[in-house]
Amino acid sequence: SLRLSMLDEISEEKMPIILDETFAYFDEERLKNILLFLAEKAKEHQIILFTCTSREKEILEQLGLAYNLIEL
Repeated sequence: SLRLSMLDEISEEKMPIILDETFAYFDEERLKNILLFLAEKAKEHQIILFTCTSREKEILEQLGLAYNLIEL
């Protein structure tokens, strides 16, 4: 949360947000809340989220939020 709060303070340039397994220890409710928050941030920043689970995908679909999925 500290990193996200500093995005606009560091630079006026709209930098991408890259998150790698950031939510591994979040429960379902916290994950839902942060994905809603990130959906708002996605209006100004590109967000790249790396994960090895399908929880994020399932919650994004439940919330009806748009996303692009790339599976490796």
